Amino acid sequence: MEINAKKILTQYWGATSFRPGQQESISTVLEKRDGLVVLPTGGGKSMCYQLPGLLLEGVCVVISPLIALMSDQVEALKKKGIRAMHLSGPMSENDLVTALDNCKFGAFKFLYLSPERAQNPLVQEHLAQMKVSLLAIDEAHCISEWGHDFRPSYREIISLKKVLANVPTIALTATATQKVREDICNALELQSPKVVLNSFDRPNITFYVKHTSNKLEAISEALKPYGLPSIVYVGTRKSAELLSNHLNAMGHKTSYFHGGATDKEQRIKNWLTEKIPVMVATTAFGMGIDKPNVTRIVHATLPFSLEQYYQEVGRSGRDGNPSEATLLISDGDEKKLWDILMSTVTSKKEVQEIYKHLCHNFNIAYGELPLSLLEFNLGLFCQHYKLNQKTTYYALKLLERGQVLTLTQYDTPKTIIRIENTKHLLDNVLLNTLLRNVGGITDRFQSIDLSHFAKKCNLPLQKCIETLNIEAKNGRIEIDQLHVDSAIQFNTPREDKRTLLPIIQQLDTFKKEKKRLAKSVWEYCTTPTCLRAKLLNYFGEKIKDKCNSCSNCIDDKTPLNGVIIELKNLLLKGEILSLEQLVLETTHDREQLLSALSFMINEELIEQLNTNSYRWI
Repeated sequence: MEINAKKILTQYWGATSFRPGQQESISTVLEKRDGLVVLPTGGGKSMCYQLPGLLLEGVCVVISPLIALMSDQVEALKKKGIRAMHLSGPMSENDLVTALDNCKFGAFKFLYLSPERAQNPLVQEHLAQMKVSLLAIDEAHCISEWGHDFRPSYREIISLKKVLANVPTIALTATATQKVREDICNALELQSPKVVLNSFDRPNITFYVKHTSNKLEAISEALKPYGLPSIVYVGTRKSAELLSNHLNAMGHKTSYFHGGATDKEQRIKNWLTEKIPVMVATTAFGMGIDKPNVTRIVHATLPFSLEQYYQEVGRSGRDGNPSEATLLISDGDEKKLWDILMSTVTSKKEVQEIYKHLCHNFNIAYGELPLSLLEFNLGLFCQHYKLNQKTTYYALKLLERGQVLTLTQYDTPKTIIRIENTKHLLDNVLLNTLLRNVGGITDRFQSIDLSHFAKKCNLPLQKCIETLNIEAKNGRIEIDQLHVDSAIQFNTPREDKRTLLPIIQQLDTFKKEKKRLAKSVWEYCTTPTCLRAKLLNYFGEKIKDKCNSCSNCIDDKTPLNGVIIELKNLLLKGEILSLEQLVLETTHDREQLLSALSFMINEELIEQLNTNSYRWI
């Protein structure tokens, strides 16, 4: 079986050797043992279940929290010629049954499910009839109340495990403290699990924390030399767009990415091919995207947790070459961090009020549980009930956390209509424009972006919504959905006080956990000690010595002087030398060279070429 594993590795991944921790994890699965795998971001966790999933007979079921991540992994498997599918987003019962039957009879090797979908009795019934080889729980830290992204729906995976009683389980995560690791094993009831715990350290990444009064200039400096593959993380969609524009005006080539961005596939393609080397993005960007040569990660705003921070910086230097992670702080950032985190914790009164309005909006009577998916527009809902949109969103996420409901948000609002009567259309600018621009809209229902056509007609969006409602009443059009950007599936009957009681009781605990996470971030930003040691100690990896390659360790530059002088003497000869050549021609080990090279690149003493070679500037 081990020989076959190496053949599969070469055949599908084009590699000849495993990364640290992978072979041990794969062996655990092939031995049909439960396991917990903790590998740093970029450590190749997905291969730990994908490779043995190909060797074992049957379907590997993967639980993953993000639709985008599932989609990316399924597409990557398909490109390798491997049959895989994911069941995510709103689906009718008929569509769900059809997809499950296709999986059962279509020789699929991988089935990706959200934790909510995995709880569906219909899904569990079909899985019980399949030959399932392995249950893989990705992003397993989500199952722990002590993790940075706790999702109660992960706790319910245990119901699926009971259906797949004799199927081994492997849980995987990139960031988990000792407390979280124990919680994962207990919550999933792993039986004598083999724990594969690789070092969290990424020695080729140099960590910088820089205090600045001008973040724009500091970001520009951190991205030099120009043209290196980089990611700049920001806190909001608007910030991503504005910062990208400012950096472009300063001579950088950047694009932006967030949940509402248009042409997402093209933006990612431009970044992957380095036509646009710098991506300014919100936090989710980079997950599931395989780009090994990212050399700069810049945080323009503070992350919400050290787990989130370490996941994001781990998207750099996956090829083992020097990379830099720069975290920028300014006066007032600590207060902003606290304010933002505390704004995510809604009050008891707000939760009660928003839940009541939600039930009224969908005409849900006391004791009733709607079985269908209910679609609506969050902004219009808040406008109608005079609610703060941000507060409402966080209240809905809290209700989701308490498993009262499941919230799905669409990338762009959907309007699905069919024009039934084309007479007198010239007197209606909107319908006339739709008729000229949307093919087949008189023959069948068509999905449109109403915001786009509102701009095209130079009309307010609200006016367009009113127009469509009037025309539907007049029988000229038929509406299936009107400007829908969200969908809600209620999971429990409406019993106001009883339904909300567990959530209300958890509010104080939730608030304390948010404070703990914020405190750990600020302590990292302001520590006078080694940044690498601070991070590794947080994850339970006790490091006392200085790394000599973070901004706190190299302020006086003395620890690296000897290495830098030797590299300078070699590179001043005008030669272009690779890292492997430098290892052979100096007395220093690879880790020391990576630290010195990273420092010299940052100081613009040397240039790193696309071939991962170096020359004196």
